[in-house]
Amino acid sequence: MTPTLRPVRRITIHCPIHPQTLRAVADGALDALVADAGIAPILTLIESSGELGDFGHYRGVCEIGLGLEAFTPQAGARPVVGTVGERALSATATIKTYVAANCSGMRLAQLLGELAACHPWETPVMEVDEVRLYAPDVQASV
Repeated sequence: MTPTLRPVRRITIHCPIHPQTLRAVADGALDALVADAGIAPILTLIESSGELGDFGHYRGVCEIGLGLEAFTPQAGARPVVGTVGERALSATATIKTYVAANCSGMRLAQLLGELAACHPWETPVMEVDEVRLYAPDVQASV
């Protein structure tokens, strides 16, 4: 049996979280993420969107990975974390969600703009990839 694969666009958002949130999650307090000021607005947008993370019987689907991001702010930057000219490390969440492959370019730009507007960084890091997801018999718009 050949698996059914459904084309979608994966949106990956890199977002800073407070180091205390990282510690709390590592200690098993998973709900600490939804209270973190850096990531909470993005998670709320994904949850409330009818298009982001639509998996048929499930809405607002996203995967969240935790880690660190390294960067050096340059002259003219207004960093949320770190100091211009000095290497900085930031506790970071990587959020992956999906939108239908047939989402128009204009609508995709609107969704990315909404995500960027609630992102705390001066220059949000967001990636958009075309991928295919395993698709059981459940109908979904992504």
